[in-house]
Amino acid sequence: MAASGKSMETIHALLEAEKEAATVVEKARKERDARLKQAATEAEAEINAYREAKEKEFLAEVEKYQGSSGDWAKQIAEQTETLINKTQTFSKGKMDEVVAMLVKVVNTVDTSYEK
Repeated sequence: MAASGKSMETIHALLEAEKEAATVVEKARKERDARLKQAATEAEAEINAYREAKEKEFLAEVEKYQGSSGDWAKQIAEQTETLINKTQTFSKGKMDEVVAMLVKVVNTVDTSYEK
């Protein structure tokens, strides 16, 4: 009977050790999961910070070129207006000469006949 009492104590000790091991393993799993979640959160924050920095750089570049394209458009519009005004002024000044030349050509008929 003494042997069976020792067996029962040993079995009881093994069951207690198994419960304790299961508790330790469960605690380790929970800690690992918590570390993984924390790492994922930190990585996401770092990714978002990087994304924001790159987006700011991109927007600064876009703004730089959009601002200059507005200046170019204004400059081109001014140059176009100047050229139109010069052309109109020039054509008004030459209009009388052109009309006189056309009238002369139309009124001058070559009546000579060559064989």
